[in-house]
Amino acid sequence: MSNKPEYIYETFIRTTPEKLWEGLTSAAFTRLYFHSTDVSSDWKVGSPVVYTGSDGTRIVEGEVLAVRKPELLSFSWRALWDEDFAAERHSRVTFEIEAMPDVCRLRVVHDDFDVGSKTYEQISQGWIGIICSLKTLLETGEPLALAGNEETTEQEKSVA
Repeated sequence: MSNKPEYIYETFIRTTPEKLWEGLTSAAFTRLYFHSTDVSSDWKVGSPVVYTGSDGTRIVEGEVLAVRKPELLSFSWRALWDEDFAAERHSRVTFEIEAMPDVCRLRVVHDDFDVGSKTYEQISQGWIGIICSLKTLLETGEPLALAGNEETTEQEKSVA
């Protein structure tokens, strides 16, 4: 058994797998619920993944590891918002989407951290708010008012 930390979170969202996939992979959505960041990638294995802040700063970078649209998305993750985090090696984020009657189960696994990872400490507090805000956005058309998401314009909210 490994001592390496891993973060796992599961929730059920009243949406379709396609809309949930779009929520995870479209900048028009991520800027609403993911601390005002825009995600960009062509979502092909080996392609870069970048989350960019509203000021153009790269917040997270990685590489697509696995894609099975709209059921599975996995990519490496390196946080750039802090020098200590940026000095750590890449970890891995995996989103598993399972269609069920009237809802989808979303399972988020963030793993492949080194023991003592500062990034792990940070994400283990952050993912729950991000995923809860995504869930609320997809179900109601409004993200939760969490740090960085409070100033969403009415025009931006229309994507849901």
